[in-house]
Amino acid sequence: MKTKLLSLLAIVLLAACSKDDAPPKPEGPGGSGGNPVKTGTYRVVNLVADTNATSAGDAVSLYYSLEENRVIPASQRQTGNWDIVFYGIYNSSVYPNNGNAVGSPGFGGPGKAEIAVIVDRKFDVAYYDTTHFKPTKLPIPAALWTEAYNKVTAVPAGLRFVTRDIGLDHFLGGFDGWGYYDFYGSLFPGNPQKAHVVYTMPRVLIVKTHKGRYAKLIMESIYKDSPVNPDRTHKPGYITFRYSIQMDGSTNLNIP
Repeated sequence: MKTKLLSLLAIVLLAACSKDDAPPKPEGPGGSGGNPVKTGTYRVVNLVADTNATSAGDAVSLYYSLEENRVIPASQRQTGNWDIVFYGIYNSSVYPNNGNAVGSPGFGGPGKAEIAVIVDRKFDVAYYDTTHFKPTKLPIPAALWTEAYNKVTAVPAGLRFVTRDIGLDHFLGGFDGWGYYDFYGSLFPGNPQKAHVVYTMPRVLIVKTHKGRYAKLIMESIYKDSPVNPDRTHKPGYITFRYSIQMDGSTNLNIP
Protein backbone atom coordinates (compact mmCIF):
# COMPACT_ATOMS: atom_id res chain seq x y z
CA MET A 1 0.00 0.00 0.00
CA LYS A 2 2.83 2.39 0.88
CA THR A 3 4.49 1.75 -2.49
CA LYS A 4 1.26 2.52 -4.33
CA LEU A 5 0.85 5.81 -2.42
CA LEU A 6 4.39 6.89 -3.28
CA SER A 7 3.84 6.03 -6.93
CA LEU A 8 0.63 8.05 -7.00
CA LEU A 9 2.37 11.03 -5.39
CA ALA A 10 5.12 10.93 -8.03
CA ILE A 11 2.51 10.97 -10.82
CA VAL A 12 0.73 13.96 -9.25
CA LEU A 13 3.98 15.90 -8.90
CA LEU A 14 4.94 15.24 -12.51
CA ALA A 15 1.55 16.38 -13.70
CA ALA A 16 1.77 19.60 -11.64
CA CYS A 17 5.09 20.81 -13.11
CA SER A 18 5.59 22.20 -16.57
CA LYS A 19 8.50 23.70 -18.44
CA ASP A 20 6.81 27.12 -18.45
CA ASP A 21 6.44 27.17 -14.66
CA ALA A 22 9.54 25.28 -13.60
CA PRO A 23 11.00 25.78 -10.12
CA PRO A 24 14.77 26.16 -9.82
CA LYS A 25 16.45 22.77 -9.99
CA PRO A 26 18.01 21.56 -6.74
CA GLU A 27 21.73 21.82 -6.47
CA GLY A 28 23.81 18.70 -6.85
CA PRO A 29 26.64 17.74 -4.49
CA GLY A 30 28.61 20.89 -3.84
CA GLY A 31 26.34 22.75 -6.24
CA SER A 32 27.98 21.21 -9.30
CA GLY A 33 27.16 18.53 -11.79
CA GLY A 34 23.89 20.01 -13.06
CA ASN A 35 22.30 19.06 -16.35
CA PRO A 36 21.86 21.52 -19.24
CA VAL A 37 18.29 22.49 -20.09
CA LYS A 38 16.76 22.03 -23.52
CA THR A 39 15.97 24.90 -25.85
CA GLY A 40 12.75 26.28 -24.43
CA THR A 41 10.99 28.78 -22.20
CA TYR A 42 11.18 28.60 -18.41
CA ARG A 43 9.52 30.57 -15.64
CA VAL A 44 11.17 30.86 -12.24
CA VAL A 45 8.70 31.81 -9.50
CA ASN A 46 9.50 33.23 -6.05
CA LEU A 47 13.19 32.40 -6.28
CA VAL A 48 14.40 33.09 -2.74
CA ALA A 49 17.19 35.67 -2.71
CA ASP A 50 17.99 37.97 0.25
CA THR A 51 14.67 38.25 2.05
CA ASN A 52 16.26 40.43 4.75
CA ALA A 53 17.46 43.04 2.28
CA THR A 54 16.58 46.70 2.85
CA SER A 55 17.02 49.89 0.88
CA ALA A 56 19.99 50.77 3.11
CA GLY A 57 22.53 48.55 1.35
CA ASP A 58 23.32 45.74 -1.05
CA ALA A 59 21.57 42.41 -0.73
CA VAL A 60 23.41 39.11 -0.51
CA SER A 61 24.15 38.08 -4.10
CA LEU A 62 22.32 35.18 -5.75
CA TYR A 63 24.08 33.33 -8.59
CA TYR A 64 22.09 31.59 -11.32
CA SER A 65 22.79 29.32 -14.26
CA LEU A 66 20.40 29.85 -17.16
CA GLU A 67 21.87 26.86 -18.96
CA GLU A 68 20.96 24.59 -16.03
CA ASN A 69 18.01 26.57 -14.57
CA ARG A 70 19.33 26.48 -11.01
CA VAL A 71 20.98 28.45 -8.24
CA ILE A 72 24.77 28.20 -8.01
CA PRO A 73 26.45 28.47 -4.57
CA ALA A 74 28.37 31.66 -3.84
CA SER A 75 31.41 29.49 -3.21
CA GLN A 76 31.56 29.01 -7.01
CA ARG A 77 31.63 32.73 -7.75
CA GLN A 78 35.05 32.44 -9.41
CA THR A 79 33.94 29.75 -11.87
CA GLY A 80 32.07 29.56 -15.16
CA ASN A 81 29.19 27.65 -13.58
CA TRP A 82 26.83 30.63 -13.47
CA ASP A 83 25.58 33.13 -16.05
CA ILE A 84 23.94 35.95 -14.08
CA VAL A 85 23.88 37.19 -10.51
CA PHE A 86 21.10 39.13 -8.77
CA TYR A 87 23.01 41.78 -6.88
CA GLY A 88 22.72 45.20 -5.18
CA ILE A 89 19.65 46.83 -3.62
CA TYR A 90 16.86 44.24 -3.29
CA ASN A 91 18.87 41.94 -5.62
CA SER A 92 17.74 44.28 -8.40
CA SER A 93 20.91 44.46 -10.50
CA VAL A 94 21.45 41.67 -13.01
CA TYR A 95 25.19 41.23 -13.57
CA PRO A 96 26.62 38.86 -16.18
CA ASN A 97 29.42 36.51 -15.18
CA ASN A 98 32.35 38.28 -16.76
CA GLY A 99 35.83 38.08 -15.31
CA ASN A 100 36.94 41.31 -16.99
CA ALA A 101 34.19 43.46 -15.47
CA VAL A 102 35.60 45.57 -12.66
CA GLY A 103 32.99 45.73 -9.89
CA SER A 104 31.26 42.53 -10.96
CA PRO A 105 30.99 39.66 -8.48
CA GLY A 106 32.65 37.56 -11.17
CA PHE A 107 35.64 39.88 -11.63
CA GLY A 108 38.89 37.97 -11.93
CA GLY A 109 37.20 34.69 -12.79
CA PRO A 110 36.90 32.89 -16.14
CA GLY A 111 33.38 34.14 -16.92
CA LYS A 112 32.63 35.38 -20.44
CA ALA A 113 28.93 36.27 -20.16
CA GLU A 114 27.50 39.56 -21.43
CA ILE A 115 24.12 41.27 -21.17
CA ALA A 116 22.00 43.87 -22.95
CA VAL A 117 18.62 45.54 -22.45
CA ILE A 118 16.27 46.18 -25.34
CA VAL A 119 14.77 49.67 -25.09
CA ASP A 120 12.10 50.58 -27.64
CA ARG A 121 11.07 54.19 -27.05
CA LYS A 122 8.03 53.84 -29.32
CA PHE A 123 6.87 50.93 -27.18
CA ASP A 124 7.82 52.67 -23.92
CA VAL A 125 5.37 55.52 -24.44
CA ALA A 126 2.51 53.14 -23.64
CA TYR A 127 3.50 53.27 -19.97
CA TYR A 128 6.54 55.53 -19.57
CA ASP A 129 7.63 59.18 -19.70
CA THR A 130 10.69 58.98 -21.95
CA THR A 131 11.73 62.55 -21.08
CA HIS A 132 11.63 62.36 -17.29
CA PHE A 133 12.34 58.62 -17.10
CA LYS A 134 9.44 57.44 -14.96
CA PRO A 135 6.27 55.39 -15.40
CA THR A 136 3.14 57.29 -16.39
CA LYS A 137 0.70 54.60 -15.23
CA LEU A 138 0.82 52.10 -12.41
CA PRO A 139 0.18 49.28 -12.39
CA ILE A 140 1.56 48.86 -15.89
CA PRO A 141 -0.86 46.79 -18.01
CA ALA A 142 0.10 43.11 -17.75
CA ALA A 143 -0.43 42.58 -21.47
CA LEU A 144 2.62 44.74 -22.22
CA TRP A 145 4.95 42.12 -20.72
CA THR A 146 3.66 39.48 -23.12
CA GLU A 147 3.82 41.88 -26.04
CA ALA A 148 7.39 42.98 -25.30
CA TYR A 149 8.57 39.42 -24.76
CA ASN A 150 6.98 38.03 -27.90
CA LYS A 151 8.35 40.83 -30.06
CA VAL A 152 11.90 39.61 -29.46
CA THR A 153 12.27 36.67 -31.85
CA ALA A 154 16.04 36.93 -32.36
CA VAL A 155 19.05 38.75 -30.97
CA PRO A 156 18.75 42.16 -32.66
CA ALA A 157 21.51 42.97 -35.13
CA GLY A 158 23.94 45.49 -33.68
CA LEU A 159 22.68 45.07 -30.12
CA ARG A 160 25.23 46.54 -27.71
CA PHE A 161 26.21 44.04 -25.06
CA VAL A 162 27.87 45.14 -21.84
CA THR A 163 29.70 43.46 -18.99
CA ARG A 164 28.28 45.75 -16.30
CA ASP A 165 24.91 45.25 -14.62
CA ILE A 166 21.45 46.04 -15.92
CA GLY A 167 19.55 47.42 -12.97
CA LEU A 168 16.98 50.05 -12.07
CA ASP A 169 16.20 52.67 -14.68
CA HIS A 170 18.39 55.79 -14.36
CA PHE A 171 18.96 55.13 -10.64
CA LEU A 172 22.41 56.33 -9.54
CA GLY A 173 23.39 56.74 -13.19
CA GLY A 174 22.17 57.37 -16.71
CA PHE A 175 21.51 53.80 -17.74
CA ASP A 176 18.32 52.30 -19.06
CA GLY A 177 17.17 49.46 -16.85
CA TRP A 178 14.52 46.79 -16.42
CA GLY A 179 12.69 48.42 -13.51
CA TYR A 180 11.95 51.75 -11.86
CA TYR A 181 12.89 52.53 -8.26
CA ASP A 182 10.67 55.17 -6.64
CA PHE A 183 13.20 56.18 -4.04
CA TYR A 184 11.18 58.94 -2.37
CA GLY A 185 7.70 57.73 -3.28
CA SER A 186 7.28 60.67 -5.66
CA LEU A 187 4.83 58.73 -7.81
CA PHE A 188 2.46 58.55 -4.84
CA PRO A 189 3.06 61.70 -2.77
CA GLY A 190 1.84 61.53 0.81
CA ASN A 191 1.84 57.73 0.95
CA PRO A 192 4.88 56.50 2.94
CA GLN A 193 4.08 52.89 2.00
CA LYS A 194 5.01 53.71 -1.60
CA ALA A 195 8.55 54.98 -0.94
CA HIS A 196 11.50 52.70 -1.78
CA VAL A 197 9.38 50.52 -4.04
CA VAL A 198 10.63 48.79 -7.20
CA TYR A 199 8.33 48.52 -10.20
CA THR A 200 9.23 46.13 -12.97
CA MET A 201 8.84 47.35 -16.54
CA PRO A 202 8.22 45.33 -19.73
CA ARG A 203 11.78 45.43 -21.02
CA VAL A 204 13.59 42.37 -22.28
CA LEU A 205 17.16 41.49 -21.35
CA ILE A 206 19.37 39.49 -23.69
CA VAL A 207 22.01 37.37 -22.01
CA LYS A 208 24.96 35.80 -23.76
CA THR A 209 25.84 32.99 -21.37
CA HIS A 210 29.32 32.07 -20.25
CA LYS A 211 29.30 29.29 -22.86
CA GLY A 212 28.16 31.64 -25.63
CA ARG A 213 24.48 30.72 -25.92
CA TYR A 214 21.73 33.33 -26.09
CA ALA A 215 18.70 33.81 -23.86
CA LYS A 216 16.02 36.45 -23.55
CA LEU A 217 14.80 37.24 -20.05
CA ILE A 218 12.10 39.46 -18.60
CA MET A 219 11.80 40.33 -14.93
CA GLU A 220 8.30 40.04 -13.47
CA SER A 221 8.77 40.90 -9.80
CA ILE A 222 11.17 41.05 -6.87
CA TYR A 223 8.34 40.68 -4.34
CA LYS A 224 6.78 37.51 -2.94
CA ASP A 225 3.89 36.29 -5.11
CA SER A 226 4.37 39.15 -7.59
CA PRO A 227 1.87 41.76 -6.33
CA VAL A 228 0.37 43.84 -9.13
CA ASN A 229 0.79 47.11 -7.22
CA PRO A 230 3.62 46.61 -4.68
CA ASP A 231 4.22 48.73 -1.61
CA ARG A 232 6.30 48.55 1.58
CA THR A 233 4.04 45.88 3.05
CA HIS A 234 5.17 43.39 0.40
CA LYS A 235 8.21 41.22 1.03
CA PRO A 236 11.20 41.68 -1.31
CA GLY A 237 13.79 39.02 -1.97
CA TYR A 238 11.55 36.73 -4.03
CA ILE A 239 12.50 36.96 -7.69
CA THR A 240 10.16 35.93 -10.49
CA PHE A 241 11.31 35.97 -14.09
CA ARG A 242 10.75 34.24 -17.42
CA TYR A 243 13.45 33.32 -19.89
CA SER A 244 13.85 31.53 -23.20
CA ILE A 245 17.20 29.98 -24.05
CA GLN A 246 18.55 28.79 -27.39
CA MET A 247 20.93 25.89 -26.84
CA ASP A 248 22.01 25.38 -30.48
CA GLY A 249 24.26 28.47 -30.40
CA SER A 250 22.15 30.48 -32.87
CA THR A 251 20.55 33.90 -32.29
CA ASN A 252 17.03 32.53 -32.86
CA LEU A 253 14.85 33.38 -29.85
CA ASN A 254 11.52 32.54 -31.43
CA ILE A 255 11.04 29.82 -28.85
CA PRO A 256 7.69 28.44 -27.60
